[in-house]
Amino acid sequence: MKAIYVSEPGKMEIVDKEMPQITGTTQVLVRITAAGICGSDIHILHGTHAYATYPRVIGHEGCGVVEAAGADVTDLKAGDPVVIEPIHGCDTCYACRHGHYNCCPDIVVAGVHVDGVMEEYMVVERKQLHPYDPVLTPVQAATAEPYTIGAQANAQAGTMAGDLVLIHGAGPIGMIICDIAESLGATVIVSEVNQSRLDLAGKFGAAYTINPGRQDLRKSIMDITKGEGVNVVFETSGIPALTSLSVELLSPHGRLVPLTFAPEPIPINFRLVNKNELVIAGTRNQNSKFKEVVDSLPGRRNRINQLVTHVFTADEVQKAFETAMDKNSGACKVVITF
Repeated sequence: MKAIYVSEPGKMEIVDKEMPQITGTTQVLVRITAAGICGSDIHILHGTHAYATYPRVIGHEGCGVVEAAGADVTDLKAGDPVVIEPIHGCDTCYACRHGHYNCCPDIVVAGVHVDGVMEEYMVVERKQLHPYDPVLTPVQAATAEPYTIGAQANAQAGTMAGDLVLIHGAGPIGMIICDIAESLGATVIVSEVNQSRLDLAGKFGAAYTINPGRQDLRKSIMDITKGEGVNVVFETSGIPALTSLSVELLSPHGRLVPLTFAPEPIPINFRLVNKNELVIAGTRNQNSKFKEVVDSLPGRRNRINQLVTHVFTADEVQKAFETAMDKNSGACKVVITF
């Protein structure tokens, strides 16, 4: 079978790989139909991912069709469309014992620690598969995993109806967080220097958009909120200075969810954190969000179709990654089909 393989940083190719076989009674053989390109895949290609091991079949945003199932799998049959949950924990550490397998210190992520979804066939444990409504195309279904990241971030923030929410960055995750926050009843502000992406934000439910390259971000926020500040900030841009600034843009009892893994410590004004009883909530992967997300995707198809700007076949993987990495390509989410 074909697989998209990063043998070492900077070297990606399509290789022939032996087709995997079911070896356990709870395993399922899945024929992959579509896989999204995530920023972490690009980091793995560039050698800047902190946790990836090489060589590696990359990809963790995937969906497919059941080909065969182990003897103990009775609720899935050949031909069923499924989304793949790409992570699992050790089941024994403190985090796992308390239901937070997403931050297990020994977490295993497909496409990072073990081979991922950018291959024609994959063997997956039944508990990591989520059937989806066939009204969705494979390309649409492949957005389920990034939507779980947005759902997890909003859960960490405790986003609720009436909240004023600020999102730094209008990339795929920023747009997904915007979509979910707006659906929860929040009023969303999106800040982004790339004007084409900022224009897209309005289609994902943003009530206000700010281009900080042309507008004073702090003044704009205070004008919109009448000086009170926003209730929630999501930092998805990866710019450390914006994480520091965010605590100054929050209202009392505000919440900050930084989605970035900056290589260096970021200074935070804890005088404001304590004075305003702010909450800084980390977020990593997702925790039990697949069912609610997969159930919601049919109602999000219009926005998903705008989120996915480019689709390539697996044979075009080099072009797909070049497009995803090109800030002038107009790309938001890029999906590869098998």
